[in-house]
Amino acid sequence: MNWKSEQNSKSPMTSWMPEWLQLCVRVAIRLFILGLIIFLLIAGYYGYRAQQFNLDKVAEQQQQNVLLDTSGLQLQLTNAKFQDCITQDDLPPHLIDALIAREDTNFQTHCGVDFKGLIRATLRNIKDMSFTQGASTLSMQLARNTYDIRAKSIDRKLLEIALTLRIEQHYNKEQIMAFYLNRIYFGSGCYGVEQASQKYFSKPTKDLNISESATLVGIIRGPHIFSPLRNLPAAQEQRDQVLDRMVDIGRLSPAEAKQIEDTPLTLHQSDSESADTVRCNPYAMKALDRHLQEILAEKDVREGALTIQTTLSQQSIETAQQDIDQLLSENGDQELQVACVILNHATGAIHCIIGGKSYTHSPFNRALDSKIDLGNAFTPFIYAAALERSKPPIKGQPAQTGKQLDPNDMVGIAKRFGFKGPFNSEEIFYGSATCTPLELATAYATLANEGKRPHTYYIQEIKNRQGESIFKNTPSPKPAIQPGSAKATLDLLNNFQGITSHSTTAFGGRALWSMAKSGDLTAVLWLGYDQPEPVPNSSELIRKMRKITHSWVN
Repeated sequence: MNWKSEQNSKSPMTSWMPEWLQLCVRVAIRLFILGLIIFLLIAGYYGYRAQQFNLDKVAEQQQQNVLLDTSGLQLQLTNAKFQDCITQDDLPPHLIDALIAREDTNFQTHCGVDFKGLIRATLRNIKDMSFTQGASTLSMQLARNTYDIRAKSIDRKLLEIALTLRIEQHYNKEQIMAFYLNRIYFGSGCYGVEQASQKYFSKPTKDLNISESATLVGIIRGPHIFSPLRNLPAAQEQRDQVLDRMVDIGRLSPAEAKQIEDTPLTLHQSDSESADTVRCNPYAMKALDRHLQEILAEKDVREGALTIQTTLSQQSIETAQQDIDQLLSENGDQELQVACVILNHATGAIHCIIGGKSYTHSPFNRALDSKIDLGNAFTPFIYAAALERSKPPIKGQPAQTGKQLDPNDMVGIAKRFGFKGPFNSEEIFYGSATCTPLELATAYATLANEGKRPHTYYIQEIKNRQGESIFKNTPSPKPAIQPGSAKATLDLLNNFQGITSHSTTAFGGRALWSMAKSGDLTAVLWLGYDQPEPVPNSSELIRKMRKITHSWVN
């Protein structure tokens, strides 16, 4: 037999097959070999790329955000008790069970990648023609969060898988669990489980009970919307879902889960951080944090190490606090409360906000949340409405001026100034409306800003750890009244050396107001009681308040 006949001889394994089936087998074998070569090339390529990453970074704690005031001074210092990373020894067993139940049932057995889940998710993505499913394990989430691999693409997913396999080879499961919990974002500015445990429950991670552990795990999928400080009912619902999953995998009995679910979630939030981490007034820091969390939620930002350029001025805050402390100490009335706002009326940037006499005794922020009688403080806006409707303002006679105007129209103009009410249209020309000090500051700033109402804010820009801008605030004033009406209104008020001001009382001294503007700044100061009643010696206090607000804008 020559070589040709040997070449044409059939393999014993396929000799029984029809010719067409033999052809299919040969093609399949060649495609398999080709596919294997392509797979090895792809695996080698992404394996090489994964080797370029430093795995020591996985064990690093998520860095805290840096808050800067207008002069570049750091406003917030990291609390020492939040710097310590937890280890696997600090994790209560029920926290591990809750995390595995909710996020990665096969965590203890897979190699870092759940290939069955990944194939299922891939098929679903192909069907949906989009990246709707991820099938990420805890290890994959750790890789993604450590190296900020967030873009939804095949390239990024393959790199994430390669990095995950490296992490699994380098660290054991217990270490990976601890690293994950040290790095993940838990909402309300909490990076890592220890900070979240202290923030929400005022206790270290190792002391968490089952309910608290399930709550923290429930936050992970939606840290902004499920933070118990933002939405307690939603956080409790997520806790119950985690408990149900623990029952499903046999880590909790139905009776135990039912007992916990029937118990309302109780927070023990500590404000002790204000003494350790806040260098400026805690009212200002809490207001800033409120604004920051809204932005992070809207942009779905979960990474740490952000550089946050705020609009707050520590110098302005310290000066205002000193003036207020002196004013209150001279008065001697322990029940008298205070609130103030200083802002740039051209941009809306808030430089100072103080919401009470003492944050320790009362964290309620009156500058943002307290509805206070306006009384004669509403007079400038009655003048403005008259000018807007081509009616003559009668100086010192707001009620008489108002007789020329329609009350409902006045309510509409007041809303354009930023007042939210409630309004009593029949009594509105007598100053019957209530407002927050921030609303009054915004309204007065509208007069100072040629009739354009500024959008107030505390954060100018946010940059990520790479220095890239992920948020930037652009001033966006809205026209409220004509520029001529705004200027003519200011001309009717007190003018002294370039400072335009209006200081007055509401309803027999139940609220004392002073507002002033000069240059780019507008300031509002309020004195009164939480339960409205006449303030003694109001005339002398008004005189001192006027002097203070003049100094703030001068």
